[in-house]
Amino acid sequence: MTSPNEFPAAPPATFDEWLQAFKEQASFFTGVTFDVGAPRWPLADVLPVLPVIGAAVGLAAGLVFGIVRALAGPGWLAGALAVGAAVLITRALHEDGLADTADGLGPHALEPARRLEIMRDSRNGTFGVLALALSVLIKVACLAPFHGGTGLAVLIAAHAMARGVIAYPLLAFAPVQANGLGAQAGKPTDNSVWLAIGIGAVLAFILLIGKSFVAAILAPLAAFAVAWFGARWIAERIGGYTGDTLGAIEQVAELAFLVVAALLIAH
Repeated sequence: MTSPNEFPAAPPATFDEWLQAFKEQASFFTGVTFDVGAPRWPLADVLPVLPVIGAAVGLAAGLVFGIVRALAGPGWLAGALAVGAAVLITRALHEDGLADTADGLGPHALEPARRLEIMRDSRNGTFGVLALALSVLIKVACLAPFHGGTGLAVLIAAHAMARGVIAYPLLAFAPVQANGLGAQAGKPTDNSVWLAIGIGAVLAFILLIGKSFVAAILAPLAAFAVAWFGARWIAERIGGYTGDTLGAIEQVAELAFLVVAALLIAH
């Protein structure tokens, strides 16, 4: 990725520029590659595209879920295939961050430098493996009871909101490493952060309001609350955020959203 100081100062202003920004970030956050050339804006300048990218990932995963359920497939199979589809589309980008973060922050009484060293190690340890296993298990369990249309709506909403809350740590904390992916994201404005989170929350509310009014309110709130507490807990241990911890925050926010939706929406 290009370093922040190589980007133009002005954020996107026209529809065409926002479409370009969407393609740039989608090329990074998913395995779908657009021919966009060198990036024109750092992530901090285009945060509102994140929930839209999340919604697109959720739509693809939700369609897999809905098709399997329409073919009379069991809910656990539809859930597993939907989770697998999202992993394939995103190249397990956020799952990798969850595993690395769990390995680095799981052990007790380590200095921040040692935690960061562990997180940079590409090998997965006990905490990382357990975090991934529990994450997949919980997601499938949450999705399994849903009918096709409900699962589709929940997946779009969960992915949109979970991507939106990635913006919060960028505003509240500083990157730990000057040359890491977290630093390359840049520093956002308050307005762009709350706009990104707001877009995710509004999309989730619209998609869930017909399923459960309470879930439409509480699921986005749960995702944001987990991201808020998680970002602060991480910052206390390593002094800020990294690209890996941003991925971990997306994952735990997605899990919180799905758990609340599963508990409150009639299946």
